Amino acid sequence: MDKIEIGAVAKPQGIKGELKIRLFADDFNSVKSIKSVELGGTEYPVSDFKSSGKDEAIIKLIGVDDRNAAESFRGLSVMAKKSEIAVPKGRFFIADVIGSKVFLTSGKEIGVVEEITSGNVDYYRILTNEGYAVFPLIKDLEPIIDTENKTVTVNAKRFTEVVLYED
Repeated sequence: MDKIEIGAVAKPQGIKGELKIRLFADDFNSVKSIKSVELGGTEYPVSDFKSSGKDEAIIKLIGVDDRNAAESFRGLSVMAKKSEIAVPKGRFFIADVIGSKVFLTSGKEIGVVEEITSGNVDYYRILTNEGYAVFPLIKDLEPIIDTENKTVTVNAKRFTEVVLYED
């Protein structure tokens, strides 16, 4: 997938067609250089994009020039090209990790990443032969994430200490 959801339109902002969006990105700096966005299946060039708080931004789209036009976008997902998003070294798009095989440093394959819940610590939910398991992706696991080969490798000893198996 070459596009990813960076936020959702919260409401129109002002009378000139600007939109206030709730950002899903780690921070505004990672998305501030986007040149176009997709809303409701249509691509719009961006004329201005600025932060308006920790998890919010104001975006002005070319061709959306009044509050009435902006109102029609309320609640829509804001999609952007992955190639226009700045991803710091060691960080990844969740979508690129989903479906990765999880291995222990011993070489044993333990499952496939089904879901990632972001927060102060990301939690990985994996499907194993015995069912589902969840683990926090903490530094002690010494994770090696290879999005190109769709693999995640974690420290075998530490993994057994932090993994929780679901019934």
